[in-house]
Amino acid sequence: MLIDLQPPPVEPITLAEAKAFIRVDHDDEDALITTLIASARDQLEAYLNTAMIARPMQVSVPAACEVRLPRWPVMSVETVLSDGVEISEYHVDLRRRPATLSVFATDHIEIAFTAGYGLGPEDVPAPLRQAMLLLVSCGFEHRDIDADTMPLMVDALTMPYRVVGL
Repeated sequence: MLIDLQPPPVEPITLAEAKAFIRVDHDDEDALITTLIASARDQLEAYLNTAMIARPMQVSVPAACEVRLPRWPVMSVETVLSDGVEISEYHVDLRRRPATLSVFATDHIEIAFTAGYGLGPEDVPAPLRQAMLLLVSCGFEHRDIDADTMPLMVDALTMPYRVVGL
């Protein structure tokens, strides 16, 4: 199970950027647009198994030799615990997608790690920021529709960032 230990300190797009994109020049809708920004980030992060803004996370898994970390890019692994005891001998491949951690443990494993492209919006790839703006726009314009699928342009922008399983 994946847990965000802290919310992102900033969003990948600002309220001003979103308002400019959807052509809103008043403050009456700021609360809604702010909610749409957070929702768009959550939706894309889940869809892509990524973390846009760097933040600490924790994953708990049953005993395994190799653990695939559920968010990418992984910046660092802080601790690895097996049944509450810290393990110091493990190998992490941060360049692999998803990042993997190889460890010998016979009990439940908890891994604390930091994932994200960087600390600020400028670190997030432009296509992902554009996809967020499109999701905010869709949410703003179509408040009454419960969409289960990604809009085609969002899917096209995010395709290079998706990991497709075979």
